[in-house]
Formats: sequence, structure tokens, C-alpha cells
Amino acid sequence: MTDSAPGVEQLDVVDEVGRYLRTAPRDEVHERGEWHRVFHCQIVTLRDGVPTAVLQQRSRAKAAFAGLIDISAAGHLAAGEAPLDGVRELEEELGVTPAGTDLVPLGVRRLADDSGEGTLNCELTSVYLLRDDRPLTDYVLARDEVDAVLDAPIADLLALFGGAPSITVKGISSAGHPDASEITLEVTLDDFVPSSEYWVVLMVMAQRFLAGQGPLAV
Repeated sequence: MTDSAPGVEQLDVVDEVGRYLRTAPRDEVHERGEWHRVFHCQIVTLRDGVPTAVLQQRSRAKAAFAGLIDISAAGHLAAGEAPLDGVRELEEELGVTPAGTDLVPLGVRRLADDSGEGTLNCELTSVYLLRDDRPLTDYVLARDEVDAVLDAPIADLLALFGGAPSITVKGISSAGHPDASEITLEVTLDDFVPSSEYWVVLMVMAQRFLAGQGPLAV
């Protein structure tokens, strides 16, 4: 759920509980499988009363997980950044500019997996929810990052990750641009960035949040 393409940006290397160790180039951090900090935000809304997750379809030009469906926004925290500084990912990828106080924290998720490029990825991910009721047509996508923005009923997503063969999602390709168009996709698990357990936990928390229930945590 995070692009792990090599780059020149600097990341803070931390230990498994988040204590700062040093600063290093992003590609080196991934090559060495070192712990670093990441930001995730899942946008949720009610569409005609239906609890819905706003997802993105990653650009097919991305180095990692190209063309797959992902959470609303995700990205690495640069060296020196605090978790809420990751809110810039929402503006950069989707044209959404919330206040930090609008984000609902779910805690920190520890993840060690394949980066999508065959290297070890060790992340401490600060996870947030954000309610945003704007229509999909009001998003402005960074076309080098995101191909489309999608509405997915949360109950359908949970059914898919629980074993349903496929679900239907609707969205806007190239939202915010002159060639924007409505799309309808029949999707399976293979169309999502892999991490089924995390998807389930995140969607359950999103469902609880929209229902005014707690506690909320990943």
C-alpha cells in the first residue's frame, strides 16, 4: 500500500519500536530492509446512506503495485517529518486538503513484507481515517500517481476479503481533468494491493467509525 520505488529522498531509519537511529536514502533503506515510518489515510463517506470507502487505483506507471487498487492515500514520511505531516499525501495524490485535526488516528501498524519490487519492506505505519463527503468528481488526481478514484461499499469489500469471488466498484478515471470519465469495474482480490488481514481490519474500523462506534484501532 506504499510505493517503494527507489528515489533520492531521505528517510529516518528507526528500530522496531520507532526509536530514531539515523537518516539514509530511501532506496538504501529498502535494500537493507530497515524500519522506517509511513503514513496511511483511508477516506470514508456515506453514499445514499451506504458506508463507503474511497479507494484509489494506482497509476499503471508506478514502480510498485502498478494498476492495483489501494487505500485512499499512502506515502513515506521524509526525514524529520511527524506522522501528521503525511497529510500532504492527500493533497498531492487526490487534491484533498484536510486539517490535521480532521484525521482520526487508528494507531501504528508494524509491517514487514515484500515492497512490491522484491525487496524487504519494514514499515511503522501511522494509520488514519478521514470522513470526506465530496463526490468523486471533485477529486483532482495526480496522474503520475493515481489512475482513478473509486467508491467501494464497505460491506462489499468485507465480503470480497471474506471469500466472495468478485464485487463491482464505480469510480472516475482521471478525476479533476478534462478527460475524466465514469468507470465501473468488476474486481477480485487480485486487483488489490495484497494485505488481506490489514484490509479487513481497516474496513471494520471504517464501518465502526461511520456508525459512531468505538474503540478504533489497527
